[in-house]
Amino acid sequence: TNSDVATSRDSFELDVVDLKFASAQGAGEYATGYTVELWAGPDASDLGTGGSGTVEMMQANIDLRVPVGNGLDLKVGQFQTVVGNETYNKNENAFFTRSYGFAVEPTHHTGVLASYQASDDLSLAVGLVNDTTSAVTNNDNGGTAYLVSVGYTIPDSAGFLSGTQLTYARVDGANGSGAANSEVDNQYLGMSIPLPIEGLSYNLAWDIRENAAAIKDDNVLGHNLSYAFNDSLTINARYETGNINSDITGDGIAENYDGLSSTSIGLDYKLWENVISRVEYISSDWDSNANGADESVVFNIIYNF
Repeated sequence: TNSDVATSRDSFELDVVDLKFASAQGAGEYATGYTVELWAGPDASDLGTGGSGTVEMMQANIDLRVPVGNGLDLKVGQFQTVVGNETYNKNENAFFTRSYGFAVEPTHHTGVLASYQASDDLSLAVGLVNDTTSAVTNNDNGGTAYLVSVGYTIPDSAGFLSGTQLTYARVDGANGSGAANSEVDNQYLGMSIPLPIEGLSYNLAWDIRENAAAIKDDNVLGHNLSYAFNDSLTINARYETGNINSDITGDGIAENYDGLSSTSIGLDYKLWENVISRVEYISSDWDSNANGADESVVFNIIYNF
């Protein structure tokens, strides 16, 4: 979240080195593939997957295809969640700082995820995973949590809505501590709407976290706008509103971020080949924040190899 920068203000910092080893799944009826991805470095502990703190497992899974219909793909092992607009890998997001919506989402699961491409427009995924809200590999509270994801692209015959991509995903039955009153359910609605201006894109991200415990639920609505001036320069904007009452900072204390309002503006300039170079400004405030808006300016460089 925007608290990513709280511990490294007014300083230079090396975050992580991401090492990914993968074999893409082939096209055969019983095609296989695999992915093993590790984080190494000072911020590797952010994953919380149970490693040494300086080395953590981002994901480790195998892909198996079963010849059912168009082909049923099974992902078995540890993988990233189906919920959300962003990922842990910062090079895959528009901003270095992650959204508040990301902060209330689950991140990793251990189990099985089945994906099916029903048509060119419709994709489905259902998963059975360990019953926990923890990202720790193999962590389990003695039950099963359920993953569901549906993706649909509105066809060309729909007029001005054609090409709009809709995503609905949820995680049901994840248990925080094993206690009867600690169940957490997450829902996510995403919408990517094509705009009539070349280079301009917009997507909406709506995250809901329902807590069975006494703390209130979380509800964050995000608007994301991106405009590519040319092949080298892109400007990104993110605006979020909502309420957060879960512990998103990891200090064991539930937050009180009612009336949340957060604005992020970023410039992405491709000055060097294979290098992402970004500068961004973030301003966040909420009703109980007596110190005024939290403001940050962040510059980061990421090399993809």
